[in-house]
Amino acid sequence: MMKSIYVSVAISAAFASSTAHASEAADLAAGIKCMPAKKIIKLTRKFNKLKPEKRDTVGVVPEMKLTTTGESELPERVYFRTGAVEEAFAMDADGWVTDFARIATMDKEGDLCMQDEHFAGKKDEDAGINLSIDFDVLFKNTSGTHTLAELLDGAKDGKSHYKKMYPGPLALMVPKMTHVGVVYLVEDAALASLTPQIFATKDGQKITGLAVENFGGMFVVGIEDLQNMGADGLKIEGNKYELLPIPSIQKMKDLGFAEGEEEEAEN
Repeated sequence: MMKSIYVSVAISAAFASSTAHASEAADLAAGIKCMPAKKIIKLTRKFNKLKPEKRDTVGVVPEMKLTTTGESELPERVYFRTGAVEEAFAMDADGWVTDFARIATMDKEGDLCMQDEHFAGKKDEDAGINLSIDFDVLFKNTSGTHTLAELLDGAKDGKSHYKKMYPGPLALMVPKMTHVGVVYLVEDAALASLTPQIFATKDGQKITGLAVENFGGMFVVGIEDLQNMGADGLKIEGNKYELLPIPSIQKMKDLGFAEGEEEEAEN
């Protein structure tokens, strides 16, 4: 599944043998690797401090993926541990933890853990598993129909969410969100041949002439372009998708975000 990596804040880390429980040796023997969850949970909850009117159109969704190195395999299970209490997470075949958003409700003193018999007795650096955690700012509405007012509000509020992710003076570097990005939720192989069905609308009717740029699998639309066309909405069809408030492609490049093949279509 294609996931947005362009304007999310990521935490990358390696699991380690936990020292927060009675027996590190027992964890090592059982193939259990853990890491403290406090930093992740605290960042996830920071967005709740935004005013309600800043959270009505967009919100933050934490996403976690496990990746392997060398000949390692994905673990048998991923779970949250607080003392002797365990809560399982669901993981798909690609290593995405599909219900990771639940982390926000869990105890800050707990650990994020994984277990596999192949990890038994192995040192941390030999386990061959890394994780990445993205905090994506997404529009809550994914109905396929978006008003211009909604896009403008989400772009403005999206910047407030991004500023929460960066400490101190770095928050001043967050650019204005002037575009929206459409990420179709399809397999990577299908993405290469996917034709975006993204249209400007006026009074509920599609109008032609909208420029849609492709930036590494994310389809980008300028909000100002919609305004200049006299459009009052955006229609997205074809597949399930995620919609993100983002800066322009040039601004993302200037900030060092991932580049991809760029093509421009007109709908």
